[in-house]
Amino acid sequence: MTTDNLAAFDGLTDSYNRRIDYLRISITDRCNLKCIYCMPEKGLKHFKQSEILTTAEIIRIVRIACKYGVRKVRLTGGEPLLRNDIVQLLSGIKSAGIQDLSITTNAQRLAGMAKALKKAGLDRVNISLDTLLEDRYRDITRGGEIDLVWEAIAEAERAGLSPVKINVVPVRGVNDDEISAFAAMTLKKDVHIRFIEFMPIGNNGAWKPDAYLSKDEIMARVTSAGKLIRLPFKGGGPSRNYRIEGAAGMIGFISAISNCFCSSCNRLRLTAIGKLRPCLFSEITVDLKTPLRNGASDEELEALYRSAVLSKPASHTLRDGSLGHPSLSPMSQIGG
Repeated sequence: MTTDNLAAFDGLTDSYNRRIDYLRISITDRCNLKCIYCMPEKGLKHFKQSEILTTAEIIRIVRIACKYGVRKVRLTGGEPLLRNDIVQLLSGIKSAGIQDLSITTNAQRLAGMAKALKKAGLDRVNISLDTLLEDRYRDITRGGEIDLVWEAIAEAERAGLSPVKINVVPVRGVNDDEISAFAAMTLKKDVHIRFIEFMPIGNNGAWKPDAYLSKDEIMARVTSAGKLIRLPFKGGGPSRNYRIEGAAGMIGFISAISNCFCSSCNRLRLTAIGKLRPCLFSEITVDLKTPLRNGASDEELEALYRSAVLSKPASHTLRDGSLGHPSLSPMSQIGG
């Protein structure tokens, strides 16, 4: 591809004609919480610091991805706000040409950082919050403080990191009795509540078929808060969005199991140790860190990036709620 062609390049498509314009980047596998569906109680063996991509390495990869049409980046972990150079990293990624830059966080450290993150180029935050009850939050997260989350939401809104999106994973017998209460948060406040189906990934023993709630069951409980109005689908994201009639905020449903959205998937994942994953539920990876550290040229890295896009499978293999992927790494290592 020539420089002239790249000037008008609108994005790289995969083998199934999906335009890949979104990169999720895990910047650490460490977390200050141990949520019951994400991490085993005893914790995990972390990557060595020398294994983790540096800020300069991440920014170089983003520049290459941007050259091939990526315009949206989300930083994940682990907990991304544990990374000491997060402000520098955000600034570098934004300067690379990324138009939409966001973070998924547990918000335990967000309140004191929101203004600096916004100034560095962050556009939005997604906050993981699976309960509205203080004691239950402490149990689910194994030690988290919900007051820090409420403080963080307020600070994020004041800093202009809005609308704040709140990610909720309903688990039967754990927090499914709060679905309607989460939905009701959107009635008066412009927040986006996103209900994410409990996914069978990793080998921490938390996922069981009878703990899983489908999108349809979650939606049925949401309607107790009011009539749902379907909103137009935009982009290639997994969320299908609705608004309770007359509400200020929105409600989204991400249903990897019950309603496969692979046909419109527009993303790649970059792990903290420099492996591109074309699909969350696939073992396929393309190593970028090794060639990076061995002096690879941009042209060589670009070829690897293109190969990752072209290796993206047509669909994941979650055919029903009984299937799991215990062989895959935990989400804190892949990147949420």
